[in-house]
Amino acid sequence: MVTAYSIQEMVSTIRRTLAVAQFVKASISKMLVFIDALVSVPRVGNLGSVLDMYISVSNASYMFTPVVISPEAQIIFNETGGLLQREGNRLLETISNTMEEVRALIEDDDSWAIEIPRGGGGVHRKTQLMVDYIMSMWDAWNQISAPSHSAVNLRGLIENTVDYLKDLLLRKSELCSDPSLRYLFLLNNSHFITQVYGDHGGLERVKYMDNYLDVSWGPVLSCIPKSNFNGPFHCLINTSPLAKFQSAFHKTYHAQKFWKVPDPQLRDALRRTIAARVISGYHDCLKEH
Repeated sequence: MVTAYSIQEMVSTIRRTLAVAQFVKASISKMLVFIDALVSVPRVGNLGSVLDMYISVSNASYMFTPVVISPEAQIIFNETGGLLQREGNRLLETISNTMEEVRALIEDDDSWAIEIPRGGGGVHRKTQLMVDYIMSMWDAWNQISAPSHSAVNLRGLIENTVDYLKDLLLRKSELCSDPSLRYLFLLNNSHFITQVYGDHGGLERVKYMDNYLDVSWGPVLSCIPKSNFNGPFHCLINTSPLAKFQSAFHKTYHAQKFWKVPDPQLRDALRRTIAARVISGYHDCLKEH
C-alpha cells in the first residue's frame, strides 16, 4: 500500500509518466514473489497473512484507474492494475481453500458427542474458532476501499461460511442423546453467532428456545391436572394433585442445574421465560384445586 500511494504521488508530480509507469510495473512485478509464497501451500495458520495481503492488493489495484496521462503510460497502468486484480483473485482462492481445510478439520473431529454434554450445552470451542475466521474475513472485507468482483466474492464466502456453521451445529447436535441439552446447545451457539456477527441467527434462536422449553418444561407442566376431577375414586387416584408436578420439577432442575448459558442477557431471558411458564401453570392449578 505504501508503494501504491507513492506511485500516485509520482504520477501527479512527475511529467515523465511513461518512465514512471514502467518503473511501477517493474517494481510491483518483483513484489509479487511474496504472493507466490503465500498461495503456494494454503495453511490455516497463514490465513491472517493472506487476508492482509488481499486487502493491500485489492486496494492497490483500485488506484490504477484511468487518469489523465499519456496513452502509452495508461496502457502500462492498465496492465499493472489487471495484474493486481488477478493476484487478488489468486489470494481469494487461497482464502477459500483455507476455509475448506478448516471445514475438513472440524468435520473430522469426533469429539462433538463428548464435548457437548461436557460443556453443559455452552458455546463450543469449534463455534468460537469458526466465528473468529468469519470475523477475520469480515474485517478484511470492510477494509477494501472500493467494490470489486473479488470483494463481492469474499462477501459471498463469508455468508456461505456462516450458513455452513449453522448447518454444522444442527448436524452435530444430533449426536447429543438428551433433547433438552441438544436444544440448549443450539440456542447458546446460535445466540453467540448473532452476538458476534450480527442478527443472522435471530430466527434460529427463537426456534431453539421454543424447542428447549417444550422438551424440558413441557413434560413438567403436563403433570399439572388440567381440571378438577371430583369423581368417587379421586382420592384413590391422586391424593395430591401437585405431587407429580413437584417431582417432575425437581427432576428437571437437578438434571439441568449445571448446564451453561454463558451470555447474561440470554440467561436472564431464559430464566424469565421458564418462570413465566411454570409459575403460571402452577398458579392456575392452585387456584382450581
